[in-house]
Amino acid sequence: MIQAFLYDANGEDREIDLGPGVTDTLSEQHILWVDVIAPDEEDIRRLIAAFDLTPECVAGLKRPRIAFALANHADYFHCDLLAVLPHAEPNGRLPRAAKAARLDFVVAPQWLITLHADDLPFLRDFRDQDKAETLIGGLTGPQVAASLLDWHLEAFLGALEDVELYTDALDARILSRTRVREALLGDVVLGRRYVSSLRRMLGPQRSIFYGVSRPDFTQIANTGAAVHFQALERRFERTLDAIEHGRELMQSSFDLFTTRTAETTNMLIRRLTFLSVLLGATAAVAGLLGMDFKPPFSSGGGIAFWIVVGTLATLTAGTVTVGRLRKWI
Repeated sequence: MIQAFLYDANGEDREIDLGPGVTDTLSEQHILWVDVIAPDEEDIRRLIAAFDLTPECVAGLKRPRIAFALANHADYFHCDLLAVLPHAEPNGRLPRAAKAARLDFVVAPQWLITLHADDLPFLRDFRDQDKAETLIGGLTGPQVAASLLDWHLEAFLGALEDVELYTDALDARILSRTRVREALLGDVVLGRRYVSSLRRMLGPQRSIFYGVSRPDFTQIANTGAAVHFQALERRFERTLDAIEHGRELMQSSFDLFTTRTAETTNMLIRRLTFLSVLLGATAAVAGLLGMDFKPPFSSGGGIAFWIVVGTLATLTAGTVTVGRLRKWI
């Protein structure tokens, strides 16, 4: 599906039909953005007819695997990268890995093309943010591409916000339970895998963000967008740092889990030790009474027996009470 949006700085921003020769009517006050969702062969043919794409560029668009490549085609440039998709897991849980979608940019001074197989909310949000006529038409294609790439990085930061919420909820569950369950370790591993998938997704895109900000990339230098792509490079680095911070958050959750597990183990050992001492003292008294001599009260019969049992029970209850007050158990 092809959607073509014409931004006119001196007129009305509108959606138009894409056809041959559409670029001949563009002026310096126009920017044409063509967004293609799930492109098929017919869509590619229409793009070739409208923008005279080279066979090399078409081959790059049809390449089955992502290459994170930046190709200069004289009048325009092409790059491919991975965009993060929002997840819809119940109860604030994270998926095992971040969902990714390929996103291709073909950018010229007065027009740009975006191609992607899945719907990308940040592209739709970019269009929907303007509720009136805009001055986007006064920008160049690379400047609009820089804005879209910034929204692309913002989507990664949004995914990291989900990680922070997940980590906060996970830490609260670890701290609120007197006994830490091993199932919580699986939740820690799940969060770490998700953050690692974000890192693997964004890291290889370094070649794109560094490439477009180099001074030898004339497609950018000649359009006044160089400063925007240099700022975008710094934004890319900050996003990578934020992902590393997300990994640190998951590591802190793991440290908290191990600490609480150690506390649970220590508490169990203290209780077992206290119980052993208590049973040992009771057994020692019973052993003394069972020695081969007659204590003074041994002739009391059943009444003496129950007196001894009651005394031991009272001492046991008192010892347990003292242990609870002093937090030994």
